[in-house]
Amino acid sequence: MLNKVMFFLPTLGGGGAERTVIQLANSFVEQGLNIHLAVCNIHGEKGKLLPEINPKIQLVNFDCGRVVNALLPLKKRLQAENYDCVVATQTHTNVICAFAKKLAGVTTKMIFREVSTPSKNMKNEGLSKFILKSLVNFTYPMADQVVCVSNGVLDDFREYYAYQKHNLITIYNPVIDDAYFEKLKAPTTHHFFQANNKVVMAVGRLTEAKNFSFLIRSFAKLHQEHPETRLLILGEGELRAELEQLIQDLNLVDVVDLVGFDPNPYAYFKYADLFVLSSNWEGLPGVLIQALASKIKVVSTNCPSGPMEILVDSKFGLLVECNDETAMTSAMKKALFENYVDYSEAEFEQHCSQFHKQNVLQRYLNMMENPS
Repeated sequence: MLNKVMFFLPTLGGGGAERTVIQLANSFVEQGLNIHLAVCNIHGEKGKLLPEINPKIQLVNFDCGRVVNALLPLKKRLQAENYDCVVATQTHTNVICAFAKKLAGVTTKMIFREVSTPSKNMKNEGLSKFILKSLVNFTYPMADQVVCVSNGVLDDFREYYAYQKHNLITIYNPVIDDAYFEKLKAPTTHHFFQANNKVVMAVGRLTEAKNFSFLIRSFAKLHQEHPETRLLILGEGELRAELEQLIQDLNLVDVVDLVGFDPNPYAYFKYADLFVLSSNWEGLPGVLIQALASKIKVVSTNCPSGPMEILVDSKFGLLVECNDETAMTSAMKKALFENYVDYSEAEFEQHCSQFHKQNVLQRYLNMMENPS
C-alpha cells in the first residue's frame, strides 16, 4: 500500500518543471499520502514557488547548492525515512538519486521524470557529453520507470543517449484542473487592454530556449502592417537586458512590454487576442496547453518537442518552423485578422482530457504502486 513518497527537485524556481512537481505533490497530499518534497537550493529566486506548496507537505531543504552535493544527505534521508517511492525530476537530479539509492541500499521504488529534449537542452560536448551519456545509461536502468512528458521527449531521449532499456513511458503533465479554471477568472489590468488594440501575449522565462527575440522581431513586422497590435511577455530571466535593448532598437518601446514574473499569467488569457509560443525547444510546454484550454487563439513554433502533439499538426492552432520570422508574422496575422483553425467542441474536449489532472494523477498512482 502506497503511503510515503518523496519528490526530489533541484530548486523551487519559477519554471514549468518545478510547478508540475508541486502540483503533483499537492494533489497527492490531499489524497492522504505522506508527501516529502526535497530540494537542493531555495535561496532567493530559487525559492520563488514556496508559497504554492501545500502546508501538509514536509519540505526537506538539503540547502546544499548544487545537485551533486545532495548525494550524501539524500542517501541518509532514504535510509532514515523508509519511503515507498521517490520521484526525481531532471537528468542530473535523477542520476544523483540513483547513486543515493544504491549507496543507501534501500528497496524504495524509483521513478525519474524527463521534462525536455536532451539533444537541444544539453550543452555538453566531447568528454562531458560522453560522461553524461555513460552516467545516464548506468543509472536510468535502475529506475522502475522513466516518465517522459511527451512522445517527442521520449524519442529524443532514446536517440540522444542510445538508451536501450524499455522502462520509458509518456505521461503528459497535469496542466488542466479546477484550480486552473479559477485562475483564468481572476481579474487583471494592463494599459494595452483597450478596445482598439489587438494584444499578442507570451509567457515564459527570458532565456535562450524561449526565443523571445525571434518573437519580438516577428512582431515588429506585424506591427508595421497593423499598428493596433501590442505584445506582452510575462516572465523574468537572464536575457531581460538584451531583450529590452532589442525592443529599443526596433522602436517598439510603447507597444511591447516585458511585464516580468506574474504568479498568475493565466488571468491575461481572457483579455488578450492571441497566445504565441516562440520556443527553440521544450519538453511539453504546459502554458501552450493551458492557453489552448482557455480557448484563446494560439500560434506556436514546431519546436522539439510538444507543440506538434498539443496542436495535433495544426488542427487546434497554427504551427510555424523555428526562427522563420516571415512565417511567424504571417501566422500571427492569420490568427488575428483572417481565418483561424476549425474544430468541433467534442474533438476539443476529448483532446484536452489527456492533460486533465485527474487522468494524469491516476496514471502516476498506478505507476507508483506497480511501477514495472
